[in-house]
Amino acid sequence: MAKKYTMQDIAEAANVSKATVSYVLNDKKNARISEDTRRRILQIANLYQYVPNLSAKYLCDNNKKLIGIIVGESSFKGFTSECEIIYLLYDIFRADDYKLVILDNKRQNNYMDLAYDLLLAINVSEEHIRNIGMNTYSPMMLYDSMYSDSLFFKIINDYPKAVEKAKATFKNDKECVLIYSLRNNEGINTLIDNIPLNKIAFTGANRKEIDEYIHLNKDKNFIAIGDIAGFIALSNISYEQLALITFSKNIAFPDAVSQITFNNQELKDNIKRIFEKLDARQASEQEQHIFRINPN
Repeated sequence: MAKKYTMQDIAEAANVSKATVSYVLNDKKNARISEDTRRRILQIANLYQYVPNLSAKYLCDNNKKLIGIIVGESSFKGFTSECEIIYLLYDIFRADDYKLVILDNKRQNNYMDLAYDLLLAINVSEEHIRNIGMNTYSPMMLYDSMYSDSLFFKIINDYPKAVEKAKATFKNDKECVLIYSLRNNEGINTLIDNIPLNKIAFTGANRKEIDEYIHLNKDKNFIAIGDIAGFIALSNISYEQLALITFSKNIAFPDAVSQITFNNQELKDNIKRIFEKLDARQASEQEQHIFRINPN
């Protein structure tokens, strides 16, 4: 059987990235690719008798913009309501004009064949961001993820401000302690770790340590960042001792538990604003690249 050549084969033969091959073969006009490189890729593709993946061609419908969504693997272990951001994105990017695709965060090479109009990475690690950036020309926006390079726009939940609002909900002067679900992104973990409260992180594998911590501090007020951390805390303390910081209100918690949510309209407005800049190629390195979402 004759070998079936892939974009990776063409990229290696042309000595370019797979993303560059994708831009050329999908005829994306806004890519900064020299005519010599474009011609070389097309020649190699013709030589290899390259046959495009039909499902990929369907996704690359030039009449609709393609939005790829990458969610860090531990997200739903911490914020059960974080899946609501997917519904929020469908509200921003309507089906008439956009195709939204949830991408496999563990097999990133599987989705680099396509040229996306936007990649939105949610709670992903610095290493993952770096790998994606090295393998695609597609513009990328980060949500709840920090990265040192100003190349990417970042939208960050303002956790320190949310903690201050949570402290104000208690009707006593007891000390507050913090329990939070560890995030994929080290920058976000550092942001939370710098909040000046006694704290412990739930890693998914330290439940016994968490229970002991809660027991030792059971007479104090608890602030939980993340739904799972909140549920764990409630196994040992009263409702009135807990204030929950979450993406959006979780009806599974009793009314006696104070909930601090983030401003979803502000999040939507920032995503729209940044996407319009990226889509129009109007973004510059000199402008603001970090947008903080305030708590309600």
